[in-house]
Amino acid sequence: MNKIEPIGPTSPKEVTLPAGGVESPRPTQSAGAGFATRMLVRAARRATEKRLAKGKVRTLWASTPILTLPLLARCDRMLGFRSSSLVFNTYYVTRSFDINLILFEGFLRLTRSRKGLGLFRRLVFAWALLRFDFFNYFYDRGLMLSDGRYGINPEELDLLVRSGKRLYTYAYGADVRARELTLELGHPNLCEECPAPGKFCVCTTEMHASSIDRLKGRATAQIAMGDMVTYVPGCRDIHYWPIDASKLVAKPPAYRAGDTLKVAHAPNHGHFKGTRLLIEAVDRLAKEGEKIELISVQGVPNKKVIELFGASHVVADQFVAGFHGYTALEAMAMAKPVLCFLRNDRMMIDPATCPIINTRPDEIYDVLKRCLRGELELNGIGNAGRRYVETHYSLEAVAARLGRLYCETADLPADLQASLARQVDELAKPDHAMQSARPIPGSADLNTRT
Repeated sequence: MNKIEPIGPTSPKEVTLPAGGVESPRPTQSAGAGFATRMLVRAARRATEKRLAKGKVRTLWASTPILTLPLLARCDRMLGFRSSSLVFNTYYVTRSFDINLILFEGFLRLTRSRKGLGLFRRLVFAWALLRFDFFNYFYDRGLMLSDGRYGINPEELDLLVRSGKRLYTYAYGADVRARELTLELGHPNLCEECPAPGKFCVCTTEMHASSIDRLKGRATAQIAMGDMVTYVPGCRDIHYWPIDASKLVAKPPAYRAGDTLKVAHAPNHGHFKGTRLLIEAVDRLAKEGEKIELISVQGVPNKKVIELFGASHVVADQFVAGFHGYTALEAMAMAKPVLCFLRNDRMMIDPATCPIINTRPDEIYDVLKRCLRGELELNGIGNAGRRYVETHYSLEAVAARLGRLYCETADLPADLQASLARQVDELAKPDHAMQSARPIPGSADLNTRT
């Protein structure tokens, strides 16, 4: 769910496939294929009914290789479910997923056989139908090949419904962001900074509608958070970015006025994060004789990002989207103060306690100068960030939110409903997350989180 940030990760390189990269219309099924499909649906429905009756739920998180995907599977396991994350390809951020089919996928793409790739995906989907009960997808894709750049294959959606599966859809940013709706947010916004409209996001109103409208009557619930709520009408606003704080060392910045202020910045798309504006502010301060250093990395594994944050005094997240990214949560978990533009209170899970230093694009220079002069108590802000993440984004906190979602929407048998509700209450206890979020000295490798 890399990650997982509002813009989302850059798509991995893929070979050119026939039909312009769009799956050709499926030919009419033969009698034999139709019979096999009906038998699969019947078996898949029966398997789910039996497992739910016994309280042995299986959930799948797939298949966009976002950094948080395996963590979300862990959250489901905290609810007592058997859960796995599955991907067909990975980004540079992490490759730590429960089921990684990149070798099979890569080989089939090298053959340039759309038919062979499509058959492989169908076989994986058939296996998943029999094995899992809850399916958690992002809006851009499922297990079968998509019928366009974005969107879950309509045939896959139909088979999930017919098989009695519960389908939950989540946003990472690019999979739902439409240009027209983004521009309506006012200045600043991501589309104002976009160097190539149509390349990074859903973008067009038609493509957005095609991807979202097909879920009506098919998805058990549609979920989004922060700025992404704008693009998913009728969605549930739930924060679903878990942090395993036990893998991160909380080390507040030991900064005093007169020291060199070290500012960390780790954009996946610099133009969308306000990197240009940050550089301009830092350069201006340096020319004025201020002791300030900007350390920025891009296109590196998550481990390197965490190392960078550990050596910094403050972390500059993003200044255009109006919502914080996942890296802001990682920085706060490490007790580092975070600079970020938050458009309004709806961008925070708890505005009253959120310690992010709200910084509009035209305020970056002034905020950094206040940091340099010691006008902001960076140590206290850093400690508040750690508490904020432990309270609202720990594995337990996110698991409890997911559990409530399932209780409210999944139409569970009474015994399972009651058992799940009890587990949610246990996970929601304030001391539960605090105890499990104690940092492990010397441990800062997020690639071990799965």
